[in-house]
This record gives sequence, structure tokens and C-alpha cells, in this order.
Amino acid sequence: MLDKKDLNKYNTTSSGIPSQRTEGELAQTAGATAKTMGGMVWKAVKTILCVLFITGVLVFLSVAAFLLSFRDIEAPDLNSISLNYSSFVYVDDEEGNSTEYMTIHADENRVWASLNDIPAYMKTAQVAIEDHRFCEHSGVDWRTTLNAVRKLFSGGSGGGSTLTQQLIKNITDENDYSILRKVREIFTALNMEKKYSKQQILEAYLNVVNYGGQCQGVEAAAQTYFGKSIGECSLAECALIAGITQNPSQYYPLVFPEESKTRAQTVLDRMWELSDGIDNGDNQELVISSEMEGQLAPITEEEYNQATAELAAMTFDGNQSQETESVEEQQDVNDWNWYIDTMFEDIVADLMDTYGYSYDIAVDMIYNSGLEIHSAMDPQIQTDLENMFVSGENMPADPDIQTGLFVMDPYTGRVIAVVGSRDEREGVRLYNNATDATRQPGSSFKALSVYSLGIETGEITYGSVLNDIPVPGYFGEGSTQEGPQNVSRQYTGAMNVDEAIEVSQNAPAAWLAQTLTPESCYEWLTQKLHFTTLTEEDSHSLSAMALGGMSYGVTVREMTAAFCVFANGGYYYEPYTYTYVKDHDGNVILDNRDNTGEQVMSTENATVMNKLLHRPVEGYNGTAANIMYDIGVDMFAKTGTTDNAYDLTFMGGTNFCVAGIWNGYEIGQELWDSNTCKVTWKAVIQYLNNNYDWSDKSWVLSDNVTQYTFCRSSGKIAGPSCYDTAVGWYDVNNLPGTCNGGSDHIAGPAASISPSPSVEPSAEPSTEPSANPSQEPSVSPGPSTEPTPGATEDPSSGVESPTPPAVETPTPAPSEPTPEPPPGPDESTPTPEPPSSSSEGDGGVTDGTNTGTGGGTASG
Repeated sequence: MLDKKDLNKYNTTSSGIPSQRTEGELAQTAGATAKTMGGMVWKAVKTILCVLFITGVLVFLSVAAFLLSFRDIEAPDLNSISLNYSSFVYVDDEEGNSTEYMTIHADENRVWASLNDIPAYMKTAQVAIEDHRFCEHSGVDWRTTLNAVRKLFSGGSGGGSTLTQQLIKNITDENDYSILRKVREIFTALNMEKKYSKQQILEAYLNVVNYGGQCQGVEAAAQTYFGKSIGECSLAECALIAGITQNPSQYYPLVFPEESKTRAQTVLDRMWELSDGIDNGDNQELVISSEMEGQLAPITEEEYNQATAELAAMTFDGNQSQETESVEEQQDVNDWNWYIDTMFEDIVADLMDTYGYSYDIAVDMIYNSGLEIHSAMDPQIQTDLENMFVSGENMPADPDIQTGLFVMDPYTGRVIAVVGSRDEREGVRLYNNATDATRQPGSSFKALSVYSLGIETGEITYGSVLNDIPVPGYFGEGSTQEGPQNVSRQYTGAMNVDEAIEVSQNAPAAWLAQTLTPESCYEWLTQKLHFTTLTEEDSHSLSAMALGGMSYGVTVREMTAAFCVFANGGYYYEPYTYTYVKDHDGNVILDNRDNTGEQVMSTENATVMNKLLHRPVEGYNGTAANIMYDIGVDMFAKTGTTDNAYDLTFMGGTNFCVAGIWNGYEIGQELWDSNTCKVTWKAVIQYLNNNYDWSDKSWVLSDNVTQYTFCRSSGKIAGPSCYDTAVGWYDVNNLPGTCNGGSDHIAGPAASISPSPSVEPSAEPSTEPSANPSQEPSVSPGPSTEPTPGATEDPSSGVESPTPPAVETPTPAPSEPTPEPPPGPDESTPTPEPPSSSSEGDGGVTDGTNTGTGGGTASG
């Protein structure tokens, strides 16, 4: 029997210490736990620190590698901008033999002042006020650069640019304040000082920098403000000129004389402070290297006092009021034409893009640097076409209706001809309606913005069924109004792609744009077809992307280059007007001889688009059929008419060229005759076809694209139960499936109440590919709706509304062109009554607004 004393050892409730543990043991356990937790925290901290360190090192190395990638950046060519030589233009024959065509005269009004002809006062004043350590640094003054960075982070401001950096900024015209630009500028300055001497850099600076108004360089400034050469200017006059560079607008002497004189006094004070023996408080002095001996010189106290007195009484009575002959007026106008104008601007743009030159510097190089320019022009073609336009032959009867023509070789990108106006030329480098003017292209835009993208993405095929009903909210977010209207003011409910293109129906294009999204259309146009005139607002606009009703418009040049894609198998070629350019030393500086195109569409899809664009020409209701049926060449085309018929556009392609033309008034007015640009375009093509041998030119078409019979009610390959069929073009590797004759039908009634199940598509095409197949559908057993004449240009539709009869096996259309069609509603005679202000041609649309050039927002 256990006693009470023995039982106590089993009583755990009275014990304050856990069983089997002592107080020391518990303390040791708690310490171990804390130590373990501390170790874990430290390991986590070390891991984080290690990750941060490695990340920092990687970021540092990446940034360093990026910055060092600029170390070999090419410095601008100072020798090219300092020359006074005329440039020569040559044309080359097919064998590559060059014939001199013209000379682009050097600018006799531009006088490059040699450094030795510029007085030491002027050079010293400029260095003193802008970069007093010019002789010491190697292109970058790191002391002032770091000081500028410090001020930037402290919220202040302060320049750190040397004369070398300022020269680069003036040559390249880069004025943004990004860190990337500053880094690029620093490395360029370092490389420039390795390539050129201090004297060359200072001479270029004094001749390139703006000194107020139109004064580029010190010689122009001296002549303008004081009526004398820079070599005759006094210390006070040199100080005034030097002070202008800080802010050419604020210190322009002819507008702000007192401000410019105050600034000039600051320059004099700085020159005196930096002169030898002057204690200016910061131990700064003007250091003159051995290279600059004789070029820079400190001033004396006597010179300083005399200049101060002269400055106080200074007036400006130079020759700024004298008229001087402009560069353009010096040129031989007979040698210039619209092609040379275009080529000149192309070279300027390429010099800017390739070498970073500013526009003014690039222009100056062509006039003064002795370039050897090999033009891609055919002088005979250019001359003949310009004469055609000036003579008025095949031109609009109203002489105020202007025009712009752009013709390209779609297989190389060579520009064949450019005509910027129908007027006789007076001067050079004139405003060009084909390359400068941004106009709304109307329905000609549909082929580029929605139909080509729809084909390329597989969203549609040749015969796909599209809605032909109003689009809810067409006029933007929050709008309840539907649109767009068709020119006939009627809707068919549904329409196939080929018919929608043939009659230029608006609603189907708008539905397709909505499906693709305006943003995707915009990306396609800007990234693949290289349009540069579209705006960010256009990228969200259904009207802009579907019907060409953008904010400002596009150029005929852009349109023509994009339409070339449908002739050459899907390649985009940048248009070029010159083959290559050499500098004065014979080095090739620009070269288009290997102008490689960029494939933006598959050859199969480009071929399908080529065939679809035959419909406006060959289709019975085609918008160009009545004009182009007897042209004598195989062609595709698309018409375009804007709201109120302010702008007419015609884009067309043959086997030897793609050409675009625009007609309209300089200030928007309605054009009553929708055939205007068609007649002129036709005359241009017939001239080229009749007078030149193009036998080596042929369209690039895919052998994988061939004809199939399709069902108009479903858009699929026709099945045995389909009654409304037509012949279309399809990629054999991308067929839309076979119609079941029932539930597949989108438009029109089913063939039977109990449709047969879908069957596999026919493996055999209906016929072999043809170079010029008819685009007409096969005989449809049911009656079709007659087209309603349009208000301005086109028929409302060619859609058929058949009743289901007994099935008739479709047969391929004959390969010969369709017979001569009767005049369509858009070309009827006499001229129809003027449409209402909101109607549009080519399939028309009513947007209710008139924005952009030409007064329209969309077209048919």
C-alpha cells in the first residue's frame, strides 16, 4: 500500500516545472529556439542582400554595356557642311551608264567664314561666354557636367554643354532633354574631338549656330545687324553677336535691342574677368592652348572700357531690309521637275535618318557639299506626263480642280513618275499634291485597312458573308446613333466580300473593322504598310479605319506604296527616287541599289486581294467598270470618294506599275463628276503601255491560289445543295469548308428544312488558275435585286436575293473579260442632281461631321 508521501510524486497539478525538465533545461531550450529563429532571419537577410547585390551588379553591367555601346558613335562630317561646291544629278541607263542631267547650284548667299577671317575678338567672346575651358577638355567638360547633374537632382538647372556638344546639337537638331540624348551627345563629342582639331570645331560652330532670326553663322549676323563683314566688326559688335546664342529669340537685336545689349555687356564682363591678371574670386582664367595661339586673345582694360562705351550708343542699321536672291531663285527652273523636287526631299530625309543631321543642315549639304546624285528618274516619262497634265488633255474641265499623281514599279520600289500639280511650274521645291498633301482617301482605303488585314488574318475569305446593316454605336463610345450609311441609303442585310468590294458598300467594311478592331487596323497600316500620317485618334476611330475618314488624311505616295503589295506577292517596298549618292570625296553615303522589300502578306493572301480588286473593274456593277473596261491591260483598282465628294482618289495596278491619283480643290468643294480621276489615270496608263516595253514585268501570283465555286448564302465552298453560287479565288491550303446547304447559310433561306450534314470540301478546283478570269458569279436560279443608283457615285449593291429553286451545278466563269457594261449610276449622263451635304460617294456614308482636309470623315 502506497502512503500519501509516495502519491505526491504523481501529482502534476501542483508542480510549476514541466515533467522531466529542470529550470536550466527550459532556459537552454528557449535560447536554442531564439538562436534558431535568429539564424533563419539572418539567412533571409543575407539572401535578400545577396540578391540585391547581384541584381545591382547585373543592372550596373547592363547600364554600363548600354552606355558603352555609344562609344563608337559616328561624329557628324564637318568637312561636308563646310564646302561650297555644287551638286550634280545623273541619270543612268539600263546598262548603268551615267549621263549628267542637271546641277544643283551652290548657295551663293551662304558665305562660310574661314576661322582666320574671323577676328580674335569674336572667337574669344564666344569661347569666354559659352565654354572658357574649351582648350582644356576633350569634348566634354566633366566638371560642369557633374555640376549640372547635381543641380538637376537638387531641383535647380544649369547647362553643362561645351561648344563641341552645342555644335553637335545644332547639326543634329536634337533638342529634347532626355538622359539618352545627353549620353549620345557626350560620346559623339568625345569622338568628334578625336576626329577634328579645336580650330575645325570652333570654325564650324561659328558658321552653323543660329545668331537670331535667319542668321546662321557669324557672317550672316554681321551683315544683318551691322551691314559689314564679320572681319570688320569691333569688340563690342562681336560681344553682341556672341551673346545671342544663349537665346536667339530673346536676344534678337532687331526685335529686342536693349535685351541684346544687356547680354552683350555680360559677355564683355566675362571676357575681362577671364583675362590674365584678373582676380575673379574663383581662380578662373582663359587658358589658351598652343593650337589656339593667335586665335584667342585676352582683352585689356582699355579695350573693355572702349567696348562698353560703344555698346551703350550702339544702333542696328545693317542690311536686313535688303532683299537677296533666294537659293530657289538661283536655280535653272527648266531643269527642275516634280521628280527632282521629290528626290531632293527624299535625300534630305535619308540624310537626317542615316546621319542624324537637322533638316537645314541636310538641305545645305545638297546645295553646297558637291554631292554626286544618281537619280532613278526616266526623264522622258517624267517630261511627257508633266506636259500631259499642263496641257489639260484628259484633265478636269475646271482648271481649279487640282491633281496629284504617283507611279511606282511594284517589284523594286522605284518611283516611275511624280506629278504634284496640273499647273505649269514656277520655281523649285514646290508644294506637291502627291507627296506633301494629306487628303482623305475615301473607300480606296478599305482595301488596305480592313480587307487586306481580314484576308491576311484569315478572318475572311474571297466570298465570306458580311453584315450589311447599320453598326450600333458607330459614331463612337456613348453614341446611340447607328451607321454608316450606304450611298443608296439601303441595306441588303448581308453581302459577300467580293460584292462589297465591287460596289464599295460601306456597312460591310465597318462591320469587318469592328471585328478586327480599329487598333489592329491601325497597327497593320503603320507597322506593316508604313503609313506615317495617321494619328493616335485615328487608331480608335471605326470611321477612320473602315472608310478612310481620318483626322487629317494620307498622301498619294503612301497609298501607292501600300497598293504595290497586291501586285508583287505581298512585299512592301519603300519608294525611292535615287539609286545612290556619293559625297565630294567619292564615298557612297546613301544607297538604294539593294532595296530589299519586306514581306507583309503571304503570297497567297496577296494573290487573293489581287483577284478581289479586279471586281471594281470587271464586275458588272463595279465602281470603275464603265471607264476601265477597254483599257487594254489587265488591272485591279479601287475608287474613293469622300464625304460631300470633296476628294476623289483612284488607286490602280497593272503588271508594269501601280499608280495613284487624287483630284480636288485646294479649298474643299464638291466635285460633281466622279469620273474625273479615272479618266486621267486611264490616260496615264495608256501612255505608258503604248510607248514603252513592259514585257519583262508580270504580277507575282501564287500557284496555290485557284478558283472554287462558293455558296453566296454561307461564304463556304458550295455543296450539292447550294443554289446561289459564284466562282472565287482561294488558297488551296486554307479553304473555308464546304456548305451543308442548310444551317451554314447566313444570308438567304436554307435549301431544305432538313439540311444534309456538312461534307468535306471539294478537293478539285473548278478550273485552273487564269491570268484574267471573269469575276461574275455563275447563273443563279433565283431573281436578284436590281441595284439602286447612288447619290454620288456608286450603285448600292450587287447582292442577289434568290428564291430557292432546284439545285443547278455551278460552272466556272469564262476566262475572257466581261462584255462592255452599261454606264453605272456614278457615271450616268446627264450629271445627277447634287447629293445632300452628308452623302458620300463610292458606297457613301453619313458620319454627320466634317473633319480633316477635304471636308469628309469617310467615303465609299
